[in-house]
Amino acid sequence: MSTNHDNSLYQGTSEAVYGSAANHYLLALYELAIAKGVNVELILQNLHICKSFLHQPDMRISTEKLAALQKAIWDYLNDESMGATSQPLLSGTYYMMGQLTVQQSTLKKALLLGAKFYNYMLRKQFISIEINATQTMLKVILEDPKNDYKHLFSEIALLSWHRYASWLIADILPLNETRFPYLAPSHVSEYNYLFPGIHRFSAGELALVFPSHYLEKEVKQDTSSLKAFMKRCPFELFKQYQADYSISSELKLIIKKELHSGIASLEYCASELHMTTRTLTRKLKEEATSYQQIKDVIRRDKAISLLTQKYTAINEVGERIGYSDPAVFSRAFKNWTGKTPRSFRTNFLSK
Repeated sequence: MSTNHDNSLYQGTSEAVYGSAANHYLLALYELAIAKGVNVELILQNLHICKSFLHQPDMRISTEKLAALQKAIWDYLNDESMGATSQPLLSGTYYMMGQLTVQQSTLKKALLLGAKFYNYMLRKQFISIEINATQTMLKVILEDPKNDYKHLFSEIALLSWHRYASWLIADILPLNETRFPYLAPSHVSEYNYLFPGIHRFSAGELALVFPSHYLEKEVKQDTSSLKAFMKRCPFELFKQYQADYSISSELKLIIKKELHSGIASLEYCASELHMTTRTLTRKLKEEATSYQQIKDVIRRDKAISLLTQKYTAINEVGERIGYSDPAVFSRAFKNWTGKTPRSFRTNFLSK
């Protein structure tokens, strides 16, 4: 296998926009592909993903690389469920659902028709939508959850419905809860980004729960915009919809803008958002996150991106994410990744 490296393994087209994902997903997709007889070695080589990264859990992979790997496995198997459903969801099934639903007038009509389509394709109840006066629950029903390797399809199915619904109405669909019929996984920290809001583990269902009044939102997309959306799948599933006007999204923009200057304190961010620090802290808690969590994720991903560029001095990396003291930066980075900045870079460049 080629040892040439593409720094976008971490950085993607734009690290600030696309970010990275836990290495858990890279290893899980690889192991699933091997079990299904996929020539995943060739796929990794074509994507410039070094096999040695599979067993380095502290590493992170760009969401674009991860999406490209998943798409290649989908295509190889001709199954968008990767073996998790009773019958294969042939490549293009998600797009066919989009073709049917994008022409509906409201989100409610689109989701109900989408559920009916999938249930017809699998000849059993796969998607259930329960609506009451205040909230709606969209459930994904797996016939045999044991066929869902490391819950990969469970996560993708929920992401697919949430991202598509948000895209249809050109607005983020807020989640009251996301429910999982399994224990919190080792990569649970990723869920704060993938599924904003409250997470219920060991629940009785795999489901998205959201305010019912959003069902009356107008569908604002059409067949031409659908083509662009689907062309970017599954990458679109790994990123939050860009019309996300949550407080955490606004905070991310402020911190990223002021990262180098180091002035994006909690007080400064609250002032920029025209609220008190107490109000900002409370609103972030309601979105299942905090100022420090958001700041650490932004700093971590930026540092990882810069450390893959050997011409950027390690001290400069620290300064560019707001650390004037190299020792403090080193301790913070080790806390984030389990490695010092120097050992991380040495490990990356030696592959």
